[in-house]
Amino acid sequence: MNGTILGIVNGKVLYQNNNTKPNRNILVVGGSGSYKTQSVVMTNVFNETENSIVVTDPKGEVFETTAKIKIAQGYQVHVINFANMAHSDRYNPFDYIEKDINAETVANKIVESENKDSQKDVWFSTQRQLLKALILYVLNHRPPVDRNLSGVLNVLQEYDVDPKVKGEDSPLDKLFLSLDMNDTARRAYELGFKKTKGEMKAGVIGSLLATVGKFTDKEVSDFLSFSDFDLKDVGRKKVMLYVIIPVMDNTYESIINLFFSQLFDELYKLASNHGSKLEKPVDFILDEFQNLGKFPKYEEFLATCRGYGIGVTTILQDIVKLRSLYTKERADSILGLHAVKICLSASEKETADYFKELLDKATVKVETGSESTSRSKETSTSVSDSYSYTGRFLMTRNEIMQMPDTQSLIFFNNKRPLKAKKAFQFQLFPNASSLATFNQNDYHYVTEPSQKAKEQNKETEWKEKQLQVEVKKQTYAVPTTEEEDNTLDDMDEQDI
Repeated sequence: MNGTILGIVNGKVLYQNNNTKPNRNILVVGGSGSYKTQSVVMTNVFNETENSIVVTDPKGEVFETTAKIKIAQGYQVHVINFANMAHSDRYNPFDYIEKDINAETVANKIVESENKDSQKDVWFSTQRQLLKALILYVLNHRPPVDRNLSGVLNVLQEYDVDPKVKGEDSPLDKLFLSLDMNDTARRAYELGFKKTKGEMKAGVIGSLLATVGKFTDKEVSDFLSFSDFDLKDVGRKKVMLYVIIPVMDNTYESIINLFFSQLFDELYKLASNHGSKLEKPVDFILDEFQNLGKFPKYEEFLATCRGYGIGVTTILQDIVKLRSLYTKERADSILGLHAVKICLSASEKETADYFKELLDKATVKVETGSESTSRSKETSTSVSDSYSYTGRFLMTRNEIMQMPDTQSLIFFNNKRPLKAKKAFQFQLFPNASSLATFNQNDYHYVTEPSQKAKEQNKETEWKEKQLQVEVKKQTYAVPTTEEEDNTLDDMDEQDI
C-alpha cells in the first residue's frame, strides 16, 4: 500500500493517498494511553510499502516490532538511537556543513544545549562564535579523523588560554592569525572571539570546554565521529529510518533537533538537484513532536514539503505543549498547515476547546416550555408551545474529553468532520505481532559503501594537500652555495 490510514468509518478503512491536496500533513493529538503508537504509528509503518519512512520511536518499540517486516518489504533499515548510542548508526553533524551559515547553525545548537533561553547573553554569543570558528578550522585544517566534536575539543585543550598571561596574543590567537587573511575560520574568529578581552577569554573557553565535553565521552564521541549513511539516502532509496529518542531525558535534545534540521535541509537540497522532486517520496511520522525541540522554520517546511514529495504526521500529547514551545501565534500557524487533524483524546481543557471549535455549531430546535391558552366564544380551548432555534456545538468540551478509548475525531480542510474508530494495527495486521522481532540492543551499525568511499576521498585529498604544503616549504628553503651567499650579501649591501 502507498498512503496513510486515518481511521475506520462504517467498517471501512479511511485512507489518504499521496496526491491529497493541499498537503499530506496530518496532525494527531492524543495523551498517554490514547493508542497513538498502536493506531497511528505502527499501523502506518506496516501499511506503507513504497515511500521512505522516518519515524520517531520514543521507546524503540516500533523498531523492535516492525524492522524485520520492513526488511522483508525491501527497505534498507537504519537506526539513529539517541537513547543508547552504542546500538545505533553513527551521525556526524559536521558532514553536512557546506557553508559558513551551516557551521553557525551547528554551533548554535550545541551551545544552546547548555544555555536556556533566558541565558542567551554575551557569554552565549561569544561561545557560539568561537565554536563556529573552531568547526571551520577542523574542517579545513585538520585530517578527516579530527573533523568532529572530539577534534574541536582537542584544539581547545591544546591551545587553552592562560588567564595569568596578559598583554600578548594567546595560543588560540596565534593559531588563527597564522591562517590566510581570507580563510573562513580566521574571519569567524577575528569577527567574534578575538575581540573578547581580559579574563573573559579564559572564561569563555572554560564554558565551551564544559559544553563540548558533554558530547565527548566514549560512547557519544564515537556516535558523533562518523556518518554511516548519508541523510540524502532517505530521499534516494527505499529507507526505513527509526530515530529512537529518550523518554524522560532531554540531555541531547539539541542534537536531536539538529539531526532533524539537517535531514530536512538535505532532502530539500537533493530535491532541488532533481527537478524539485525527491527520487523517493518520504513520510515523516514524528511521535512526541514536542520532545524534538523548536524548529526555526517548521511552518515553512510544512507549507512547502508536499511539492518535494514529503508528507508529515505531527503527533502531540496536547495543544498546550505546542503553544508553550512555539508561542500561540506560531503554534496556530503550524496547526493550520495540516490538512487533516485527528483527535485521539483530549486530556485537558485547551485541547478539548480547540477541537470543539473545529467542530463548529449546528442549529437545533429548543422547546422553551411556555404555554398559552385562549378561549373562544364557544368556550373552546387552544394550547400552543413556544420553540426557538439556537446554535449548539456538535460536541461539548466534556463530550470530547470523555470519548471512548476506541473512538477518534477526524477533521479535514474541505470536508465535514467524521467520528471514526481507531485503526489498531493488531486488528488490521493480525499476523504481524506473531512474527520474530528485533531487540534494539542487538543493533549494530554497518557503514554504507558510499560513505566509506567518501572518507577515502577525504583522506586522499588531505594527503595531497599536505604534500603540496611540504613542496611549498622546500621551495622556499632551497640551500645555496657559499659563492651564491656572498653574491646575495653584496646585493643586500648595494641595496642598502
